[in-house]
Amino acid sequence: MYKLIVTDIDGTLLDDQSRISRLNLKALQCCLENGLQVLLATGKSIHTITEYIDMLGLTLPQITLNGGVIFQPQKGVIEAHTLEEKDYLDLVRAIKGYGLSPTSALADGRVIYETYDPHMVHIQNAQVDLIQVEDMEQPSIAKNAISVHTPIREDHPADGYLREQFGSRFFIVRSGEYFFDFLKIGINKGNALKKILAQQGIKRQEVVVLGDSFNDLSLFEVGGLSIAMSNSFPEVMAQADIVAGDNNHSGLGKAIFKYVLGKDVQPVSNR
Repeated sequence: MYKLIVTDIDGTLLDDQSRISRLNLKALQCCLENGLQVLLATGKSIHTITEYIDMLGLTLPQITLNGGVIFQPQKGVIEAHTLEEKDYLDLVRAIKGYGLSPTSALADGRVIYETYDPHMVHIQNAQVDLIQVEDMEQPSIAKNAISVHTPIREDHPADGYLREQFGSRFFIVRSGEYFFDFLKIGINKGNALKKILAQQGIKRQEVVVLGDSFNDLSLFEVGGLSIAMSNSFPEVMAQADIVAGDNNHSGLGKAIFKYVLGKDVQPVSNR
């Protein structure tokens, strides 16, 4: 019997306009009403998921910044994994040296940048507020950075260059087409989930995970049942136990009703 639903947010819980459908919301509410708990596991920062925590009345620790920060409602940050200062500075300087503009997510939930890149609109479209600073290399930032990002696609030559230069110093993962993320080695959603399961006394086989991107694969390794949206990267769908509908047609909600609750889809909008 399942006890916990773990879901990614962008591309899974939300549609491409960053909206949660009534069917997806109803499915998670039904889970809670039937004694299942819900945990959000996202690359987003704390500030951008508060709305969904409040909407659902969640109380469990929640996974943010791809496992870099674990946040619990009413308690605040309970775990944060900052980058080594030298690693952070070397990476930021290398990205700048390539002619790109990095962003960085800090332990307090802020996402900062120096010079605006038009591709950062993809970050903003994901409901992330970007804060401009004069110097990303100042000590107060370098000591509190959880992750570094650069908004480039996989086919950009800097992708291979940065992987080659920093692959041994960072956990590198893509959480979306323009979301190229660098975190501390060993930090990912799956490892964060393992800690929460141990704390809560929940077994692997009691967990359902839903996701769409490469940063969700570590969750698939931990959960008992893994469900990928049909809008997922092909490599992600290949690793899932089930491929559900897409995020623009309430794939999450339909999958939860069918595979978790064992009920017919409720008569609400399927947007």
